[in-house]
Amino acid sequence: MNSPVEDRLREALAEAGAAVDQSALRPLRVPERRRFRMDYRLVTAAVAVAVAGSAVAVLAVGGAEGGRDQLTAASVFSRADADVTVFLCTATAPKETGCTAAAGPEQRDMIERVLREQQSQIAASQWVSQATAYDDFRERYAGNQALLDAVRPADLPPSYQVKLRQGADRRQVTSAFLKAGGVAAVIDHAESADAMAAVQKGQKTDVNVFLCTAGTSLPACAPKSGSGKKGVAATADQVKAIQQTIQQMPEVKDVVFEDQAAAYENFKQAFKDNKALVEATRVQDMPQSFRIRLKSDAPAWALVDKLKRQPGVAQVVSHWCIDERAALHADFGLYLPDRTVCPGGA
Repeated sequence: MNSPVEDRLREALAEAGAAVDQSALRPLRVPERRRFRMDYRLVTAAVAVAVAGSAVAVLAVGGAEGGRDQLTAASVFSRADADVTVFLCTATAPKETGCTAAAGPEQRDMIERVLREQQSQIAASQWVSQATAYDDFRERYAGNQALLDAVRPADLPPSYQVKLRQGADRRQVTSAFLKAGGVAAVIDHAESADAMAAVQKGQKTDVNVFLCTAGTSLPACAPKSGSGKKGVAATADQVKAIQQTIQQMPEVKDVVFEDQAAAYENFKQAFKDNKALVEATRVQDMPQSFRIRLKSDAPAWALVDKLKRQPGVAQVVSHWCIDERAALHADFGLYLPDRTVCPGGA
Protein backbone atom coordinates (compact mmCIF):
# COMPACT_ATOMS: atom_id res chain seq x y z
CA MET A 1 0.00 0.00 0.00
CA ASN A 2 1.32 3.37 -0.91
CA SER A 3 1.06 6.68 0.92
CA PRO A 4 0.85 10.12 -0.61
CA VAL A 5 4.35 10.69 0.63
CA GLU A 6 5.53 7.29 -0.69
CA ASP A 7 4.03 8.11 -4.06
CA ARG A 8 5.77 11.47 -3.98
CA LEU A 9 9.08 9.92 -2.97
CA ARG A 10 8.69 7.24 -5.61
CA GLU A 11 8.20 9.86 -8.27
CA ALA A 12 11.06 11.83 -6.75
CA LEU A 13 13.14 8.89 -7.90
CA ALA A 14 12.80 10.72 -11.14
CA GLU A 15 15.63 12.76 -9.67
CA ALA A 16 17.61 9.56 -9.24
CA GLY A 17 16.49 8.24 -12.61
CA ALA A 18 14.80 5.18 -11.16
CA ALA A 19 11.03 5.44 -11.08
CA VAL A 20 10.05 4.38 -14.53
CA ASP A 21 9.08 0.74 -14.88
CA GLN A 22 6.31 0.05 -12.37
CA SER A 23 7.77 -3.38 -11.60
CA ALA A 24 10.84 -1.65 -10.21
CA LEU A 25 8.67 0.09 -7.63
CA ARG A 26 7.50 -3.07 -5.89
CA PRO A 27 10.33 -3.18 -3.36
CA LEU A 28 9.11 0.19 -2.07
CA ARG A 29 5.58 -0.97 -1.31
CA VAL A 30 4.67 -1.50 2.33
CA PRO A 31 1.78 -3.88 3.09
CA GLU A 32 0.73 -2.55 6.47
CA ARG A 33 -1.88 0.14 7.10
CA ARG A 34 -0.46 3.60 7.36
CA ARG A 35 -1.59 7.01 8.51
CA PHE A 36 -1.30 8.31 4.96
CA ARG A 37 -3.23 5.98 2.76
CA MET A 38 -3.06 6.58 -0.77
CA ASP A 39 -2.10 6.57 1.14
CA TYR A 40 -3.32 9.27 -2.04
CA ARG A 41 -5.00 7.01 -1.78
CA LEU A 42 -8.67 7.89 -2.45
CA VAL A 43 -12.34 7.40 -2.87
CA THR A 44 -15.91 7.05 -3.72
CA ALA A 45 -19.50 6.14 -3.46
CA ALA A 46 -22.07 7.21 -1.05
CA VAL A 47 -22.16 6.63 2.66
CA ALA A 48 -25.77 7.06 3.65
CA VAL A 49 -25.34 9.45 6.51
CA ALA A 50 -27.42 12.56 6.91
CA VAL A 51 -26.98 14.70 9.96
CA ALA A 52 -30.29 16.36 10.66
CA GLY A 53 -30.06 18.11 7.33
CA SER A 54 -26.85 19.86 8.35
CA ALA A 55 -23.75 19.88 6.21
CA VAL A 56 -21.42 19.81 9.20
CA ALA A 57 -21.87 18.17 12.58
CA VAL A 58 -19.80 19.62 15.40
CA LEU A 59 -18.98 17.03 18.05
CA ALA A 60 -18.66 18.41 21.56
CA VAL A 61 -15.74 16.18 22.50
CA GLY A 62 -15.14 17.70 25.89
CA GLY A 63 -18.81 17.72 26.94
CA ALA A 64 -20.56 15.31 29.25
CA GLU A 65 -22.87 14.01 26.54
CA GLY A 66 -20.32 13.59 23.72
CA GLY A 67 -21.33 11.99 20.43
CA ARG A 68 -23.80 13.66 18.08
CA ASP A 69 -25.71 15.74 20.58
CA GLN A 70 -24.60 19.10 19.19
CA LEU A 71 -25.38 19.75 15.52
CA THR A 72 -24.86 22.97 13.67
CA ALA A 73 -24.41 24.16 10.09
CA ALA A 74 -21.32 26.14 11.08
CA SER A 75 -17.96 24.54 11.79
CA VAL A 76 -16.10 25.04 15.04
CA PHE A 77 -12.84 25.57 13.20
CA SER A 78 -11.75 26.06 9.65
CA ARG A 79 -11.17 22.87 7.70
CA ALA A 80 -7.71 24.22 6.85
CA ASP A 81 -6.91 24.23 10.60
CA ALA A 82 -7.63 20.54 11.16
CA ASP A 83 -4.71 18.58 12.62
CA VAL A 84 -6.07 15.16 11.70
CA THR A 85 -8.70 14.03 9.20
CA VAL A 86 -10.39 10.63 9.39
CA PHE A 87 -11.85 9.63 6.01
CA LEU A 88 -14.58 6.99 6.04
CA CYS A 89 -14.94 4.05 3.69
CA THR A 90 -17.29 4.40 0.74
CA ALA A 91 -19.03 1.69 -1.26
CA THR A 92 -16.61 1.82 -4.17
CA ALA A 93 -13.42 2.82 -2.35
CA PRO A 94 -10.35 1.42 -4.15
CA LYS A 95 -8.41 -1.55 -2.81
CA GLU A 96 -5.63 0.75 -1.58
CA THR A 97 -7.90 1.82 1.28
CA GLY A 98 -8.49 -1.68 2.63
CA CYS A 99 -12.23 -0.93 2.64
CA THR A 100 -14.66 -3.75 1.85
CA ALA A 101 -17.92 -1.79 2.20
CA ALA A 102 -19.24 1.68 2.99
CA ALA A 103 -19.00 2.80 6.60
CA GLY A 104 -22.39 2.61 8.29
CA PRO A 105 -23.87 3.67 11.66
CA GLU A 106 -21.95 1.00 13.59
CA GLN A 107 -18.62 2.17 12.16
CA ARG A 108 -19.48 5.79 12.91
CA ASP A 109 -20.31 4.81 16.48
CA MET A 110 -16.87 3.20 16.79
CA ILE A 111 -15.13 6.32 15.47
CA GLU A 112 -17.11 8.59 17.77
CA ARG A 113 -16.24 6.30 20.67
CA VAL A 114 -12.58 6.98 19.86
CA LEU A 115 -13.33 10.71 19.89
CA ARG A 116 -14.74 10.38 23.40
CA GLU A 117 -11.93 8.14 24.62
CA GLN A 118 -9.33 10.62 23.33
CA GLN A 119 -10.86 13.66 25.07
CA SER A 120 -7.59 14.46 26.82
CA GLN A 121 -5.88 14.76 23.40
CA ILE A 122 -8.65 16.23 21.26
CA ALA A 123 -9.85 19.83 21.65
CA ALA A 124 -12.69 19.67 19.09
CA SER A 125 -13.93 17.71 16.11
CA GLN A 126 -16.41 18.16 13.30
CA TRP A 127 -18.23 15.99 10.81
CA VAL A 128 -17.88 16.84 7.11
CA SER A 129 -20.54 15.37 4.86
CA GLN A 130 -20.03 14.29 1.27
CA ALA A 131 -22.07 17.27 0.09
CA THR A 132 -19.86 19.75 1.94
CA ALA A 133 -16.68 18.02 0.78
CA TYR A 134 -17.88 18.11 -2.82
CA ASP A 135 -18.72 21.82 -2.63
CA ASP A 136 -15.25 22.55 -1.22
CA PHE A 137 -13.65 20.39 -3.90
CA ARG A 138 -15.42 22.23 -6.72
CA GLU A 139 -14.43 25.58 -5.26
CA ARG A 140 -10.77 24.54 -4.88
CA TYR A 141 -10.48 23.15 -8.42
CA ALA A 142 -12.76 25.55 -10.26
CA GLY A 143 -10.05 26.13 -12.87
CA ASN A 144 -9.60 22.44 -13.73
CA GLN A 145 -12.74 21.47 -15.64
CA ALA A 146 -11.39 18.06 -16.66
CA LEU A 147 -10.88 17.13 -13.01
CA LEU A 148 -14.31 18.47 -12.02
CA ASP A 149 -15.92 16.39 -14.75
CA ALA A 150 -14.13 13.24 -13.57
CA VAL A 151 -15.19 13.41 -9.91
CA ARG A 152 -18.78 12.81 -8.77
CA PRO A 153 -20.36 13.86 -5.46
CA ALA A 154 -20.35 10.19 -4.38
CA ASP A 155 -16.59 10.07 -4.93
CA LEU A 156 -15.91 12.36 -1.96
CA PRO A 157 -15.73 10.38 1.29
CA PRO A 158 -17.29 11.91 4.40
CA SER A 159 -14.87 12.57 7.22
CA TYR A 160 -14.26 13.63 10.77
CA GLN A 161 -11.86 16.52 11.25
CA VAL A 162 -9.98 16.80 14.50
CA LYS A 163 -8.29 19.68 16.30
CA LEU A 164 -5.70 18.42 18.82
CA ARG A 165 -4.84 19.86 22.20
CA GLN A 166 -1.42 21.35 22.84
CA GLY A 167 1.10 18.56 23.43
CA ALA A 168 -1.18 15.79 22.21
CA ASP A 169 0.38 12.46 21.23
CA ARG A 170 -0.40 12.57 17.50
CA ARG A 171 0.68 8.99 16.84
CA GLN A 172 -1.52 7.66 19.60
CA VAL A 173 -4.53 9.53 18.23
CA THR A 174 -4.03 8.47 14.61
CA SER A 175 -3.37 4.87 15.67
CA ALA A 176 -6.60 4.78 17.66
CA PHE A 177 -8.63 5.92 14.64
CA LEU A 178 -6.97 3.40 12.35
CA LYS A 179 -8.12 0.60 14.63
CA ALA A 180 -11.76 1.67 14.26
CA GLY A 181 -13.88 0.06 11.56
CA GLY A 182 -14.97 1.82 8.40
CA VAL A 183 -11.87 4.02 8.16
CA ALA A 184 -10.31 4.46 4.70
CA ALA A 185 -7.49 6.82 5.71
CA VAL A 186 -6.22 8.86 8.63
CA ILE A 187 -4.23 11.91 7.64
CA ASP A 188 -1.91 13.65 10.08
CA HIS A 189 -1.63 16.97 8.24
CA ALA A 190 1.51 18.15 10.02
CA GLU A 191 3.38 14.93 9.28
CA SER A 192 2.20 14.94 5.68
CA ALA A 193 3.25 18.57 5.20
CA ASP A 194 6.68 18.01 6.77
CA ALA A 195 7.40 14.98 4.61
CA MET A 196 6.33 16.75 1.42
CA ALA A 197 8.43 19.80 2.30
CA ALA A 198 11.47 17.58 2.81
CA VAL A 199 11.02 16.04 -0.63
CA GLN A 200 10.41 19.36 -2.36
CA LYS A 201 13.42 20.98 -0.70
CA GLY A 202 15.83 18.87 -2.71
CA GLN A 203 13.82 18.80 -5.91
CA LYS A 204 15.55 20.40 -8.87
CA THR A 205 13.31 19.10 -11.64
CA ASP A 206 9.82 20.00 -12.82
CA VAL A 207 9.48 17.32 -15.48
CA ASN A 208 11.43 14.10 -16.04
CA VAL A 209 11.48 12.39 -19.42
CA PHE A 210 12.58 8.76 -19.04
CA LEU A 211 13.87 6.94 -22.11
CA CYS A 212 13.14 3.34 -23.06
CA THR A 213 15.52 0.64 -21.85
CA ALA A 214 15.90 -2.83 -23.32
CA GLY A 215 13.50 -5.39 -21.90
CA THR A 216 11.18 -2.93 -20.17
CA SER A 217 7.52 -3.90 -19.92
CA LEU A 218 6.29 -0.33 -20.42
CA PRO A 219 3.86 -0.26 -23.40
CA ALA A 220 5.41 2.89 -24.88
CA CYS A 221 8.65 0.98 -25.50
CA ALA A 222 7.18 -2.10 -27.22
CA PRO A 223 8.56 -2.60 -30.76
CA LYS A 224 4.98 -2.60 -32.03
CA SER A 225 1.97 -1.15 -30.27
CA GLY A 226 -0.11 -3.85 -28.61
CA SER A 227 2.36 -6.62 -29.53
CA GLY A 228 2.98 -7.56 -25.90
CA LYS A 229 6.69 -7.88 -26.62
CA LYS A 230 9.36 -6.51 -24.30
CA GLY A 231 10.56 -3.00 -24.99
CA VAL A 232 13.61 -1.94 -26.91
CA ALA A 233 16.05 0.76 -25.86
CA ALA A 234 15.84 4.26 -27.30
CA THR A 235 18.20 4.65 -30.25
CA ALA A 236 20.86 7.35 -30.52
CA ASP A 237 18.81 9.10 -33.19
CA GLN A 238 15.71 9.05 -30.99
CA VAL A 239 17.62 10.48 -28.05
CA LYS A 240 18.96 13.28 -30.23
CA ALA A 241 15.49 14.03 -31.61
CA ILE A 242 13.98 14.14 -28.10
CA GLN A 243 16.66 16.53 -26.91
CA GLN A 244 16.07 18.84 -29.86
CA THR A 245 12.33 18.78 -29.24
CA ILE A 246 12.83 19.74 -25.59
CA GLN A 247 15.25 22.54 -26.35
CA GLN A 248 12.83 24.09 -28.84
CA MET A 249 9.95 24.23 -26.34
CA PRO A 250 9.28 27.79 -25.10
CA GLU A 251 8.29 26.57 -21.60
CA VAL A 252 11.72 25.06 -20.92
CA LYS A 253 14.24 26.98 -18.83
CA ASP A 254 16.97 24.37 -18.98
CA VAL A 255 17.43 20.64 -19.54
CA VAL A 256 20.03 18.14 -18.31
CA PHE A 257 20.68 14.68 -19.74
CA GLU A 258 21.40 11.91 -17.24
CA ASP A 259 22.94 8.66 -18.48
CA GLN A 260 22.59 5.25 -16.80
CA ALA A 261 25.83 5.52 -14.82
CA ALA A 262 24.89 8.90 -13.34
CA ALA A 263 21.34 7.70 -12.63
CA TYR A 264 22.71 4.67 -10.79
CA GLU A 265 25.03 6.76 -8.64
CA ASN A 266 22.15 9.09 -7.71
CA PHE A 267 19.96 6.07 -7.01
CA LYS A 268 22.54 4.54 -4.64
CA GLN A 269 22.88 7.81 -2.79
CA ALA A 270 19.12 8.26 -2.48
CA PHE A 271 18.65 4.71 -1.13
CA LYS A 272 21.88 4.20 0.78
CA ASP A 273 19.89 3.06 3.81
CA ASN A 274 18.07 0.38 1.80
CA LYS A 275 20.90 -2.06 1.06
CA ALA A 276 18.60 -4.80 -0.23
CA LEU A 277 17.13 -2.51 -2.88
CA VAL A 278 20.52 -1.17 -3.94
CA GLU A 279 22.04 -4.64 -4.18
CA ALA A 280 19.12 -5.85 -6.30
CA THR A 281 19.50 -2.99 -8.78
CA ARG A 282 22.10 -2.81 -11.54
CA VAL A 283 23.38 0.02 -13.71
CA GLN A 284 21.54 -1.38 -16.73
CA ASP A 285 18.26 -1.20 -14.79
CA MET A 286 18.53 2.57 -14.73
CA PRO A 287 16.85 4.53 -17.51
CA GLN A 288 18.48 7.45 -19.22
CA SER A 289 16.49 10.62 -18.77
CA PHE A 290 16.15 14.31 -19.49
CA ARG A 291 15.54 16.46 -16.42
CA ILE A 292 13.67 19.64 -17.27
CA ARG A 293 13.18 22.87 -15.35
CA LEU A 294 10.39 25.13 -16.54
CA LYS A 295 10.34 28.91 -16.74
CA SER A 296 7.40 29.17 -14.34
CA ASP A 297 5.54 27.06 -11.80
CA ALA A 298 2.55 26.75 -14.09
CA PRO A 299 1.95 23.17 -15.29
CA ALA A 300 2.93 22.69 -18.94
CA TRP A 301 0.30 20.23 -20.18
CA ALA A 302 1.16 20.65 -23.84
CA LEU A 303 4.84 19.98 -23.16
CA VAL A 304 4.15 16.80 -21.21
CA ASP A 305 1.63 15.51 -23.75
CA LYS A 306 3.95 16.13 -26.69
CA LEU A 307 6.95 14.47 -25.04
CA LYS A 308 4.92 11.39 -24.11
CA ARG A 309 4.30 10.77 -27.79
CA GLN A 310 7.96 10.97 -28.86
CA PRO A 311 9.52 7.68 -30.08
CA GLY A 312 11.94 6.33 -27.48
CA VAL A 313 10.15 7.93 -24.50
CA ALA A 314 9.09 5.45 -21.82
CA GLN A 315 7.40 7.79 -19.37
CA VAL A 316 7.05 11.48 -18.57
CA VAL A 317 6.74 12.47 -14.91
CA SER A 318 5.31 15.84 -13.93
CA HIS A 319 6.15 16.74 -10.34
CA TRP A 320 3.36 19.31 -10.28
CA CYS A 321 0.92 16.52 -11.03
CA ILE A 322 2.30 14.35 -8.25
CA ASP A 323 1.92 17.18 -5.76
CA GLU A 324 -1.70 17.67 -6.85
CA ARG A 325 -2.43 14.00 -6.31
CA ALA A 326 -0.99 14.24 -2.80
CA ALA A 327 -3.13 17.30 -2.01
CA LEU A 328 -6.27 15.60 -3.33
CA HIS A 329 -5.70 12.66 -1.04
CA ALA A 330 -4.71 14.58 2.08
CA ASP A 331 -7.47 17.19 1.78
CA PHE A 332 -10.31 15.23 0.19
CA GLY A 333 -9.51 11.54 0.64
CA LEU A 334 -9.40 11.00 -3.12
CA TYR A 335 -7.30 8.33 -4.84
CA LEU A 336 -6.84 9.56 -8.39
CA PRO A 337 -4.39 8.57 -11.14
CA ASP A 338 -2.32 11.10 -13.07
CA ARG A 339 -4.53 10.81 -16.13
CA THR A 340 -7.48 12.10 -14.05
CA VAL A 341 -5.68 14.80 -12.09
CA CYS A 342 -3.70 16.26 -14.97
CA PRO A 343 -4.86 17.15 -18.47
CA GLY A 344 -3.33 14.81 -20.99
CA GLY A 345 -2.60 12.26 -18.30
CA ALA A 346 0.72 13.86 -17.30
